[in-house]
Amino acid sequence: MTVEPHILDVRGDKCPIPIKKLRDTIRETPEGSKIHLLTDDLESRHDVPALLRRLKMPPALMIEAEVGFIFKIENQKL
Repeated sequence: MTVEPHILDVRGDKCPIPIKKLRDTIRETPEGSKIHLLTDDLESRHDVPALLRRLKMPPALMIEAEVGFIFKIENQKL
């Protein structure tokens, strides 16, 4: 059985809102779950990796999409 990722769509939000919402989502989802962050804020390319490093989490896979970026995040501690 495959568990669907939690989709966090923050397109249209600008810094620091996407990072605040991601941090809240990380706290609210169980460890081991997957989070897909959809964003069009260019600052997220730097802010998401920095947040994950601070939280001692694995780096996200960043995919460029037509309408911004998709970050695939594993909610786990290193």
